[in-house]
Amino acid sequence: MNNSKYILFLLLLVNSFVFAQKTEANFTKEIKLLNSLTQDILDAESDSIRHTANSTYKGVLKEIIGNKKSFDYKFDELIKISILKENDLKIYNWVLPLTDGTYEYFAFLQIRKSKEEFRIVELTDKSESIKTPENKILTAKNWYGALYYKIIHNKSLGKNYYTVLGWDGNNNLTNKKIIDVINVSKNGMIKFGAPIFKTTKKTKKRVIFEYSESSVMSLKHHDNMNKIVFDYLVPASSKLKGIYEYYGPSLNRFDAFYLEKKKWIYEVDIEIELDRNIKDNFWKDPKEK
Repeated sequence: MNNSKYILFLLLLVNSFVFAQKTEANFTKEIKLLNSLTQDILDAESDSIRHTANSTYKGVLKEIIGNKKSFDYKFDELIKISILKENDLKIYNWVLPLTDGTYEYFAFLQIRKSKEEFRIVELTDKSESIKTPENKILTAKNWYGALYYKIIHNKSLGKNYYTVLGWDGNNNLTNKKIIDVINVSKNGMIKFGAPIFKTTKKTKKRVIFEYSESSVMSLKHHDNMNKIVFDYLVPASSKLKGIYEYYGPSLNRFDAFYLEKKKWIYEVDIEIELDRNIKDNFWKDPKEK
């Protein structure tokens, strides 16, 4: 199907499903459309078709989450999207894989201001143009894109702060894992990053781990300890230090961040019982079935 016919087909579908949303409260038909578009976003042969499908996907999803009932709706049948909710923040987050092995990330934040009032914020991935991202405070229009799989809301950090853990497929050589923080101000304004990650050398505004595409790194929040626990990454040899395509997890060391005085404090070589739950189970590649 060529692009013009594909676009006409999508427009017809969207019109019918948006009309259905006005008469139905369970979003069943909209979810069916979004799942169909997801297959094109992930599997289409060309990037142009993927972007066209993604543009339609964004429009349909934005229409859905404009309905106040969507904040408490679970969307369990919606595939290949990360939906996270804590306190007054809900995140809808997905990825568009490109044919060159890189990725683009997309997200809406749904912010509850009262029982009847919500604010929708679209995030724009600018990660390719952000220099020294661990030191930057960013905005919704200048977002270090990732696919978030965990949201942590701890009042001891501040009631408006949400810590998120994310995955970034990066490129054909390396993947990344990310710890970031979202600050939602009283007026609903969004900032990403804060000087709250105290490492062994300095304080960072977010933490980014980069490692070999062939490795799997664990980055997980352990609720019982209230710690973010992660694999300690090492190069395959000392001569490869700083060349991250050769980095992978150490076999016998886990490090962590713990909360103290409104900061995440780095802890080296923690004692932890190794069990099946030590590795996070978030998918390594969204294209995998």
